[in-house]
Parts: sequence; C-alpha cells; structure tokens
Amino acid sequence: TALVFVLGFAVFASVLKADANEVPSILGFSVLKIQTGSMEPEYRTGSVIITRKVSADKLEKGDVISFYSSGGQISNQVNTHRIEEIYYLRGGERQFVTKGDANDTVDEFPVYEKRIIGKVVYNLGVFSGSVIGFLQNPNIILFFIVIPLVIITFLEALNLVNMIVNRNDNTEDEQTDEPKRKRKAKAENSD
Repeated sequence: TALVFVLGFAVFASVLKADANEVPSILGFSVLKIQTGSMEPEYRTGSVIITRKVSADKLEKGDVISFYSSGGQISNQVNTHRIEEIYYLRGGERQFVTKGDANDTVDEFPVYEKRIIGKVVYNLGVFSGSVIGFLQNPNIILFFIVIPLVIITFLEALNLVNMIVNRNDNTEDEQTDEPKRKRKAKAENSD
C-alpha cells in the first residue's frame, strides 16, 4: 500500500506541476508521459513511464533514460531515448549519445550527466496516459479530487468533534456515578 500511495502522490504532483520547468521527483522517482512516437513500439505515444534517479556511472549502453534536451527546437524539453554510446570526458564526466528506437539516426546533441532525469524503470502503458490526461482537466480535478477531499475532511472533523464531546460526557457521567458507587459499596459492606 505504501508503494501505491507514493505512486499516487507522484502522479498527483506530476499533474499539478505539468507546466513547470522541472520534472517533479518523489524519493528519486518521476512519472512522465511519452509525447512522441520516437520510442515505439516499446514505449507508445501517450504511455506513462516511471524513472528513477541513478548515478551516471550506473548507466549502460541500451538503457532508456529521460533527460532535458540540449540545443535545437526541443532545448530543455524532456526527452526519453535509449543510450547508444557513452563517452568519458576529461574530469570524469560522462556524455551519452542517445537515439529513439523508431528514429533512423542518433540525436543531434549529446546528453550530459547533469541533464539526466532518470533511468526508465517501468512502463505503465497507454491507458495510464489517458487517465493522466483526463486528470489534467481542471474541472475533473475540482469535481473528483478537491470537492470530495473537502467533504471528507469536513466529515472527519465532525467525527472528531463528536468523539471529543462523547468522551467528555462519559467522563462526567463516570465522575457523578462514582460517589453513588462508593455509597452503595459502603452500604453493602456495613450489612
């Protein structure tokens, strides 16, 4: 259940921060939606993937990574492609050459370590992408998340108040009944 909670929270955070410049990450995991067909057939357009932040030295040729693109029209946009080559630069930094599975050539710009979001660890599929797209609608968020959350919070607050009031009533009843019990016990002992 903890994993479901973390995953749900990650999806919720992703939906809320969809237009932000940085991909939200919870405990090193990020939830992303595949926007193009460059990774088909394994990762279809609209699929939702989970990435995990990993050290660059753990990445290998053939791994699929999500990263912020460099240069060109897609500069700073999130991209998910497979590692084709790894080059070691002076100072120990790594540079990754990536390529979409459906593309004929490698990407024009290499990926530097600091631009990597994470390694793809799970593909939730296209259906989950449809669900996230559905949840990005502000009206849906209002009617299916915010309003029920407010109602549940209000009802739980009422339950809490009722519990406190009932506890106080029981305590008062016990305090008023105690002298009666003592008198009754005293009367029984004197007999």
